[in-house]
Amino acid sequence: MAIKRNKRHEEHESHERWLVSYADFITLLFAFFVVLYATSNVNIEKQKTFEESIKVELKFSGRGSGSEGNSLDQAMAELIMPIGNFPRAGGPKEVADYVERSLDKSMEGDQKKKAIQDIYHDGVGVRIALAASTFFNPGSAKLKFSSLKSLDKVAEVLKSHDRRVIVEGHTDNVPISDQLFASNWELAGNRASAVVRYLVKYHDLNPKRFISISYGDQKPIVPNDSTEHRAMNRRIELFIITDDKKVEI
Repeated sequence: MAIKRNKRHEEHESHERWLVSYADFITLLFAFFVVLYATSNVNIEKQKTFEESIKVELKFSGRGSGSEGNSLDQAMAELIMPIGNFPRAGGPKEVADYVERSLDKSMEGDQKKKAIQDIYHDGVGVRIALAASTFFNPGSAKLKFSSLKSLDKVAEVLKSHDRRVIVEGHTDNVPISDQLFASNWELAGNRASAVVRYLVKYHDLNPKRFISISYGDQKPIVPNDSTEHRAMNRRIELFIITDDKKVEI
């Protein structure tokens, strides 16, 4: 009786497995050279623009008088803290911070520098001081067309809350007397009213929130002893009231 023997077939061994590893290596090498090529073609102008925008956003533009470490801490804090919503439960300081960050975000550096003279707060509210020379021609109470974009940015901040706003007109001490304005009282009052009218008419803000008043040349922030100081005294202040109980108007 013949015995059937099972023939064992030898398994075929592949000698081309190295191609898989080689292909992976070539792919990685290709990716490496693509990255090298991309980084070697940097647009210098775009890079500078990006760096400047970061500096403005982080307030590395020279503002403030603190040490470098304090500036870095402040910048990092602002970087991780989004603008968010209007701090309805916050006090004047929190509102001032919100206004400052909002305008920094919405306005270009040069635009903000020319239009916004100062942003500060006291125990009652927050003041946005507009440079009158940017918004009005000398001796005029008609808003400049070129200033409206800046006023639109301020309006966006005012739309974020329903607080009352007192709009104050201020001038320097140079006398004015013409057919339109008998004195600085009238000039300052008409400028304040022009700002209110624009905000109400073109941004649909509630007129009941606004009060416009004139201080003429009676509340200078610096002595009227130079051209620069007189320019600082010519301003329109938007006073955002954070505590109605402290203001009886």
